[in-house]
Amino acid sequence: MGRKSRPPDVTIVLDFGGSATKGVYADVSLNEKYLYMEPEVISLPPSAIANYESTKLGVADPVDSAWVTVDNQCYVVGYLAQSRFNGNPGLSSLKYERAFPKTLAAVWVAAQELKLKNKFSAAIAILMPSSEYESGKQLHSLLVDGLKDFQTPTGNISVNLTHFDCKPEGGGIYMIHRHQLGDVAKRKTVAVVMVGYRNASVLVSERGQVNKRTTSNLGFIKLVELVESRIAGLPSTAQLASAIAKAGDKLETRYLSPLALSSVPETRCEEVQKLIDAVNACRIEYARALCSWLREVLPRQVYLDEVVLCGGTADYMRCELENHFAYTDINWNANICLPERLQNSELGSRLCDAYGMYLYFLGTVASSEAVMATG
Repeated sequence: MGRKSRPPDVTIVLDFGGSATKGVYADVSLNEKYLYMEPEVISLPPSAIANYESTKLGVADPVDSAWVTVDNQCYVVGYLAQSRFNGNPGLSSLKYERAFPKTLAAVWVAAQELKLKNKFSAAIAILMPSSEYESGKQLHSLLVDGLKDFQTPTGNISVNLTHFDCKPEGGGIYMIHRHQLGDVAKRKTVAVVMVGYRNASVLVSERGQVNKRTTSNLGFIKLVELVESRIAGLPSTAQLASAIAKAGDKLETRYLSPLALSSVPETRCEEVQKLIDAVNACRIEYARALCSWLREVLPRQVYLDEVVLCGGTADYMRCELENHFAYTDINWNANICLPERLQNSELGSRLCDAYGMYLYFLGTVASSEAVMATG
């Protein structure tokens, strides 16, 4: 018999989206919670954080006050980076470059919410764009060392990384869908199409195994940039993106009217209508670009038994994508139903990939523990 196995103190899965870091985490009793952090990160001298900590007023939630220092490098993450230190979402950077401080910050946030001590064990899984999937090895190496000793607002933390996994975006959805199909998956050709804020990714599984992964930069941000190119004087990209997303395909004016600058009612109405016209025109342009890319990646002469659609932008472009894939069976989000405790109106279905990965990862961690326990 091998040594008695103990599950990690926290299991956490992170999806580093361009609009937010989303995740699911749980303690040893599998009390699950969702994580949502703004995407901003900024590196600062330790003196800037020391000054912030000595002059701040009030107490914010951990998710809104996260910073970490590791190897004398200080990073502010999420809402604090956005609101206080002019951080940026880094849409032009590789995701794995920012994934390291984001992961440390997320681990600290989870530890605070679960009331863990400053020394504990963790199992971590991440989702990365297909084009950066191989970078998971580098991130793993950084995390093994970085987690051993890093500073946070509540003092130094030491984390033993017991398990690590990295899958391409859409991987959580794919693993759940494959499990649902069982052995039938070995006789099917299935494409998982993930369209998010920054990227659009495709995984193709033939006879039970993924043999194609590809990513483009045709995420929701492309639509937003098209609108920005047509209308001057709009607010920040993040504000515009949020307003367009909330307005939906019906472009409800209550979400778009706050973007108008004029205080004169008639002029204000004209500005809102101009914005509506621009979004309508840009949506058509964006849809054509996205579908053109999908035709290149998934030409119709390649037989597909099924397409699994997922991601917040896929939801937003539901009509266009369903028309594009009308020639095959369509499945949404692998029919994943989020538990009530993980449901959030702001996140919607955007948590499905992380939750699918979480369910798969739990099985992986449990299997390795069973092997250790039996020797």
